[in-house]
Amino acid sequence: MGVEIPHWVLSWEMILIAIGFVSLIKHQFKRLGGYIMILIGSVFMLQDMMPDVINHKFLWPVLIIFFGILMIFKSLFRGQKKKSVQDKYEKFGNVTDEDVIQASAILGGVTNKVVNKNLKGVSITSIMGGAEINMIQADFEKELTINIECVMGGVSLLIPSNWKVVADVTTILGGMDDKRVPDNLDLIAEPKTVYIKGTCVMGGIELDSYDKSDSKNW
Repeated sequence: MGVEIPHWVLSWEMILIAIGFVSLIKHQFKRLGGYIMILIGSVFMLQDMMPDVINHKFLWPVLIIFFGILMIFKSLFRGQKKKSVQDKYEKFGNVTDEDVIQASAILGGVTNKVVNKNLKGVSITSIMGGAEINMIQADFEKELTINIECVMGGVSLLIPSNWKVVADVTTILGGMDDKRVPDNLDLIAEPKTVYIKGTCVMGGIELDSYDKSDSKNW
């Protein structure tokens, strides 16, 4: 007689929890996205296993309130640097010149235009939301790492076509698409390299080099 495997072992909730743990281990438990994936997977798994204890009618409101409070506290601790830059480039929308970019789109959307010329790193979390990061006017020294955690959401990266992209993204029922018009990087002595790392579950990551929404502003 074979051993019966519990149904929850291969459920989407367990897969989400496992991906969350892998993300935390890879990033030394410093990434918010990993904790959020574990939380969402755990709550829905408990709801499936104990439907009489956790009422699904209150599940989504509680999660939305929790994420809302999380985003409020995150914005309160960001200081005034971003505000001063936003005032300077107000006509361009949400603009930042921070050298380390952290963008989170949870049950919503976020749009950032980066103008820093010495970027150090980029972290993007998109969970059931959409994130658009415009780096056409940004720059960095030789190499840049972009970490992405995308779960049932979308991430759009606008980057110059003369940046070399090396992708190391784990996709599960999702995908990554580079729509840039490629430059001949062989003619560039030392092309700048962007390393894109992370996980995409039931979502999509898109690269482009042309901001179709407001190209006239730039």
